[in-house]
Amino acid sequence: MVIVGIVAVLVAGAVITGIVQDQKRKYLSIVCAVISLAGVATYVPQEPAVYRIALWMNPVELSFRVDTLSVTLGLLAALLFTMAFLYSGYIDLHRFHSLLLLDMAVVLLALFSEDILLFYAFLEMSTIVTYFLIVHRGAPSSMNAGFKYVVMNIGGAVLILLAIVMKELPYASVLFVAGCLVKMGLIPFHVWVADAHPRAPTPVSAVLSGVMVKLGAYAIIRFAPVFSLDTSVIVPFALLSMVGGVLLALVQKDIKRILAYHTVSQVGIIALGIGLGTEPGYTGAMLHMVNHGVFKGLLFLSVGCVIYATGERNVQELGGLLHHMPVVGAACLVGCLSISGVLPFNGFVSKTLLFHAVPVTWVKVLFFLTCAGTVASFTKLFRHTFLGDTKKVPQPVPGFMKIPLVILSVLCLGLGIFQGAERHNVWTGSSIAECLLMLGAGLALYGVAWKTKILFNAPQIGLADNLYIQTGRLIQKIGRTLDNLCTKDINYYVAFMVVIVLSFLFWVTV
Repeated sequence: MVIVGIVAVLVAGAVITGIVQDQKRKYLSIVCAVISLAGVATYVPQEPAVYRIALWMNPVELSFRVDTLSVTLGLLAALLFTMAFLYSGYIDLHRFHSLLLLDMAVVLLALFSEDILLFYAFLEMSTIVTYFLIVHRGAPSSMNAGFKYVVMNIGGAVLILLAIVMKELPYASVLFVAGCLVKMGLIPFHVWVADAHPRAPTPVSAVLSGVMVKLGAYAIIRFAPVFSLDTSVIVPFALLSMVGGVLLALVQKDIKRILAYHTVSQVGIIALGIGLGTEPGYTGAMLHMVNHGVFKGLLFLSVGCVIYATGERNVQELGGLLHHMPVVGAACLVGCLSISGVLPFNGFVSKTLLFHAVPVTWVKVLFFLTCAGTVASFTKLFRHTFLGDTKKVPQPVPGFMKIPLVILSVLCLGLGIFQGAERHNVWTGSSIAECLLMLGAGLALYGVAWKTKILFNAPQIGLADNLYIQTGRLIQKIGRTLDNLCTKDINYYVAFMVVIVLSFLFWVTV
């Protein structure tokens, strides 16, 4: 069975890379990742099937399911891990490549697991391995972020395990959903995302955002029937995360933290599609899981190049880099346009499908405002990083770091054209008009922020611009209030999680 061979290659590679010297280690990890990507790709034309492997502890067996869901997300995971290996040649610590290979193995095993208990086991292995990837530099900020990540994610896993053990009880589905929401990083369980993504090494950030947060969404889609789960219960969390994530992103200065909060927002959009419980909703959610993985991986790797070249993460201290880093700037622009839902890139297709799948007008309005806020946020990111005067002259970026940027940029465009024109036919006059209206609203929102200087800590504006000021202050107040919730001690978060889960149980069962 191919999946067993893939895992064997990755585990063997993880062992060997811990022994061999630096350059050989890096090349070997890339070879193992590429072989694994090719192995997963062999499943693409195959009909759905379940493979069982009997263990020596009879009657225990391992069951793996190969179908559209597992192969699609397996391909995404293998692709992003491979891009991470191509990009990570500048990282010298030998354990990094070993851990990343091991993480790739357990993530693929989780995605192909047919049994929920088996999925849980591999999910938790991934949590532990990812923790060591986050903290591998040993910096205090990384250690704190890793601690928050592992505490909250193991807490979510405990909820999933309790749901599995008590699946015959009426509230088991609530525990299962709560655990998945933690894994997805949806508000109010999002606080680990804000720290883990920025503090992790850039290749790990790309994998965290592109793959790891999707495991919770995958679990809901795959195992909802086990708990007779009505997926509509996640819609309030999806809407809160969509809007709240954008507001939080708008007030950030740290370039990776901006992307981290957009992970919260974009996963909220995915959760909305799942929560609708309709075929168009599931189709849009699946496409957006793939598209988000591609363009968010591209964005994290692009800003990682900026940080590598300048040593700076504050967007206010950057600027004028497009002239010095044209390839990185062009790749980042593609990522910004893709996540903003601008045609002809891939984000336009999945966002359009999800927008049209929403049956309620006021939810459509929230979706539209979320998309407009995304445009405003990435206008801010790109303009203040790559345009204007050069504040820091960057050092050269190695060529191997640019290769994944080119590949992912081509995929953003290629998937947009293939999905939009060939598969789903969303290139209609009404969809294009909606895209242009959203783009205009987002640029106008950015204009309000720029005019008032509220989001950029500049001086106050005169009374003639009072409307702009009040709008900007409202955005700032909401965003800062949410942001303050993300600066508390880990004990606060654990207590907060308990309160939320108990409240959720009460709401569903009463």
